[in-house]
Amino acid sequence: MAGSALHRLFHSIVAGLERDVDWIHDVLDRGEGFDRKVRLLAYAGYRNADVARVRGRIVRYGAPLDAGEGLVARLRAMLDIYNSHELPGIEVRLEGYGRTLTAVSDEEGYFGFELPVDAPLPHGTRWEQVTLSTPGREAQAARIDVPVIAPGADGNWGIISDIDDTVIETGATDFVKNWRRVLIERPDERLAVPGASKLYGMIARDHVAPARPFFYVSSSPWNLYGFIAEFMELNGIPHGPMFLKDYGIDSNRLIDAGHDAHKLAAIETVLAFYPGFRFLLIGDNGQRDVAIYARAVERFGARVGGVFIRDVDGTCRSGEEGALLQSIEAAGVPTFCGAGFDEAVEVVKALDLDRPLEAAKAAAASG
Repeated sequence: MAGSALHRLFHSIVAGLERDVDWIHDVLDRGEGFDRKVRLLAYAGYRNADVARVRGRIVRYGAPLDAGEGLVARLRAMLDIYNSHELPGIEVRLEGYGRTLTAVSDEEGYFGFELPVDAPLPHGTRWEQVTLSTPGREAQAARIDVPVIAPGADGNWGIISDIDDTVIETGATDFVKNWRRVLIERPDERLAVPGASKLYGMIARDHVAPARPFFYVSSSPWNLYGFIAEFMELNGIPHGPMFLKDYGIDSNRLIDAGHDAHKLAAIETVLAFYPGFRFLLIGDNGQRDVAIYARAVERFGARVGGVFIRDVDGTCRSGEEGALLQSIEAAGVPTFCGAGFDEAVEVVKALDLDRPLEAAKAAAASG
């Protein structure tokens, strides 16, 4: 009881401190016009035949910062990405699928829409769009078109992928050694994981308009959404909705939810939203993806059609992770584990991703 009370006290102090900092920012901003321009950040959405989901965030507008070429300038630019000044209480309007809805940004500036949709999924996977605006405040653009992925009814597969050290080489398992890569390298300087572009390109066929829906789950903060999207564009990685983390502080959450809980909840959200699809899970063994994917297999069975792991340290077939991979295979789910994804191409071909939808539904029912 005492520990719980102490946690609540600490939480209230930290949350109050953040509110005080935001209040100081607001007071200072009044000198430049309290109703000045805001920045509307929109994240790619997704839909099924009944609902479209769209998220975004409202932050204070600031002129783009030139990163320059020096170490200090680059570090400042990256820190500026993380140090966003969120704006609560801003009305956001969504127009799409014949409807108009409004939402208000929360304490961390986030907003979200659950838009009723009365339209079957298209024959083939495609990007649709809705429009966002801030009717009560001037934004960097009067209206923003937001892509919404609509998985094709002709398909039976979706892909859920990690990002760090699965798609982008980050060296997240050894920050001290790789701090420069993490903090100051730009999207055009980052390296893709060996074989990732080839593997993802084969599955997607077209990275801008993928033949199958891709969803990305990561513990990276939402502040890096634009950075990640730019990297994907430069490296031919298929675009798709992302489930990133909020590291902010509000009255109900201290810092963030746990890594495992966040990733597993996102995977469960996607699988529950598309009950007629099977999913290929792609990750690495640097941040407990093997354990998380094993739990997904326990819960969803044959709806997980394959587990592909990038082996960052040569240990994924030994110890606890090796045992977990064996348990996944024992459940009838094909697995791959390798230092890169070049060799995974042949394994994916054996999965026969173009099987008729009826076969996927039968497999899902048996799971």
